[in-house]
Amino acid sequence: MEALQARVEVETKQREEMETRMEDMIQQRVVAERQNMEEEQRRTMQRIEEENRLRMDQMFQYMQNFASSMGQTLPPPPVLFPPSQPPTTTPNQSAASNNQSEVPDLSQWF
Repeated sequence: MEALQARVEVETKQREEMETRMEDMIQQRVVAERQNMEEEQRRTMQRIEEENRLRMDQMFQYMQNFASSMGQTLPPPPVLFPPSQPPTTTPNQSAASNNQSEVPDLSQWF
């Protein structure tokens, strides 16, 4: 009877260890998938930003050509998509410090 009880305890312990290993493997997989998704999202956002920059450049070239055909010149466009820069604030700063709005001077266009 004691041998049977000892065997049950060993099997129970082995099962618990296996469950623990499986949970660890699943958690590692979840972390890896999350990192892959974040990296893919970052690449997609960079691609979209680059496409937007190209579109804006093409539109400005069109406008320049159109204006020059009318005998006028246009001033250079404002920077609509500045290069990405690392954040200067931490996410834990209060929202009040982030309420500074910058309005570009568009008077040259009117």
